[in-house]
Amino acid sequence: MNRLFIHQLVFRILSAPIVGVMVYLLILLINNDFTELKDIFSSAEVYVCIGLAYLSLESMRLTLSLSEKWLSRQLLKRRITLQIVGTLVISLSLIILAIWAYYKWVIGFTINASELSIFVSIYGVIGLLYNALFFSNFYLNRENTRIIQQEKKLREKLDADFISFKNEINPDLLYESLENLILTLQHNADQAEEQIDYLAGIYRYSLINRHKELISLEEELYAADHLIKLLNYKYQNQLNLLNSIRDTKSIHLIPGSMLVTIDAIVRNTLISKKSPLVVRIYLEEGDDYLVLQHTINDRLLLHQESLHAFARLQRSYSFFSENPFVQVKAGKENYIKFPLMRITADETQTIHD
Repeated sequence: MNRLFIHQLVFRILSAPIVGVMVYLLILLINNDFTELKDIFSSAEVYVCIGLAYLSLESMRLTLSLSEKWLSRQLLKRRITLQIVGTLVISLSLIILAIWAYYKWVIGFTINASELSIFVSIYGVIGLLYNALFFSNFYLNRENTRIIQQEKKLREKLDADFISFKNEINPDLLYESLENLILTLQHNADQAEEQIDYLAGIYRYSLINRHKELISLEEELYAADHLIKLLNYKYQNQLNLLNSIRDTKSIHLIPGSMLVTIDAIVRNTLISKKSPLVVRIYLEEGDDYLVLQHTINDRLLLHQESLHAFARLQRSYSFFSENPFVQVKAGKENYIKFPLMRITADETQTIHD
C-alpha cells in the first residue's frame, strides 16, 4: 500500500491546495455573481476550502488504508463498492461537520441548505475522482506485480534449465559407446583403446567445465571432434565436421553446446555411405551468428531425449544474449544459429575464475 501515490508526502502536501483553490473557483462559478460573493467570501474562504480539501483527502486516504487490511479477503467488486461508499460517507460527514462548525463559530450564523449542498456536491465529486485515481493506481500496481512475478518464475525456470543442461550426463551416448566398445574389443584392441580415450575425453570435458558459464569455441570444437571420432566407429566414418572459422578463441559458447547439438543432429538424421552427414560450421554474414549447417534427412521416429536437451540449450542462451538461439529449415538444409558472443581477455579470465 505504501507504494501507491496517495501515500507519498509530496502528493499529500501539494494536492490539497490545488483542490482547495479549484473548489473555491467552482463555488464562484456556480453562484455566478462575483459582486455578491465578494461580500460573503473574503480571502479567508480560500484557506477554508484548502483546509476542507486536506480534511477530505486525508480522511479518504486513511479510510482506504484501513479498509485494505479489513477487506483484503473480500471479493474485488464488493471491496471496491464498500471502499467507495465508506470513503464518501466518512469524508462528506467530516466536511459537513467542519463547515457547520466554521459557519456557527467563526462567521456566526448557520449555513443554509443550498450552500451546504454546493459544498457536499463538489467534495463528493472530488471523492469519486480520488477513488478513481486510487483504484487505477491499485490496478496498475497489481498488474505490474503480476508481470514481475511471471518474469521471476520464468527466470527461475530458465535458471533451472541452465543448471540442468550444464550438469546433465548423456546416458544414451554412454551406453551406446560401451556397447560399441564391447564389440570392438572382440576384434581390435587398439581401436577399443581409442574409443575409450575419446569417450573419456568427452566426459572429462563435461565434468571439468560444468561450473563455467561460457567457454571458447576452440575448446568446444576440440570436444566435438572427439564426439565425431567416437560416433564414426558406429557410423563407419560417415560423419564429418567442417570448420571454416579461424578465430575460435574469441567466440564463446555455453559448455556442451556443440556436443548437445551434434548429438541431436546425429540421432535424428538417417546416415549411410550414400547419404553421409556433413556438418559445416561458419560465421553468418555480419558476424551476428555462428551457424551449424547440414542436409536434412530426418528419421521416421525422432529421439525425444536429444530434442529435449536441445530445447533446454535454446532456453539457456537467453541468459547471455538478446539475440535468440534459432533453428531454420530452408529447403533441404537445416541451419542452427548460435547468437555470437565475443569476449575480451579480461572477461574470459573472470568467467573461468
